[in-house]
Amino acid sequence: MPGNFYCLDNDIILKLATYDLFKNTLQSLDIEENKLKILDTFKYKFDQPIKRKRRKKANNSEKHDIQKALEITKNYQIISDKNFSNFELDIYTKLTNYSKITQDKNNEIHPGEAKLISYVYYLNQQENDNYLLTGDKNCLRALSNSGMTDIIELLKGKIWCLEQLILKNIEQFGFDLIQSKIYHKKDCDTNLKLIFGYSQSASENEVKDSLNSEIIRLQKETKNLLYPYPHY
Repeated sequence: MPGNFYCLDNDIILKLATYDLFKNTLQSLDIEENKLKILDTFKYKFDQPIKRKRRKKANNSEKHDIQKALEITKNYQIISDKNFSNFELDIYTKLTNYSKITQDKNNEIHPGEAKLISYVYYLNQQENDNYLLTGDKNCLRALSNSGMTDIIELLKGKIWCLEQLILKNIEQFGFDLIQSKIYHKKDCDTNLKLIFGYSQSASENEVKDSLNSEIIRLQKETKNLLYPYPHY
């Protein structure tokens, strides 16, 4: 898939790394690593041994393979609002102010997601194809409800959600391989845990049908922000 940059949120990074699907995903989308950008806060947030120890003690076990995620992304380009133009800062402020007004946790655009959206929007203003890979569905719903039609229109078809990436991996590498990577990582993502089966593994058709249903629902809820995959 052609494109200049692919911007990843923290959730997608952690989950793809934990499932050991990071490299597979890049291959399935034909993305070169030098085209990836991540938030400047990723390493700061997760590369802190004291915080990791506290998290492990509280949860008994880590849901995500943070060390693997940090290793994968150590040389990736970063997105920082410190380098934003006035245009990007204006978009960022609008997005963060929206959440302050709504005060609804299910209709909220977190600062990190606001930063990513502002940057991808700015890039696509240059008439290039740039994409956001995100695991934050509430953010996408909030954006579609925000009334910011200029942003919504320009980002239509420019966003991939986790379920799309998993389905794309199944198409590229086969169900058995992807199931073996996901099924035993049950705590990583609640939705995928249900889709791939909890007490026993789900069949290929069941998994594909569930992934498709999730994608179709989110596509409708977000005014077609998602990249048109699969093609219905």
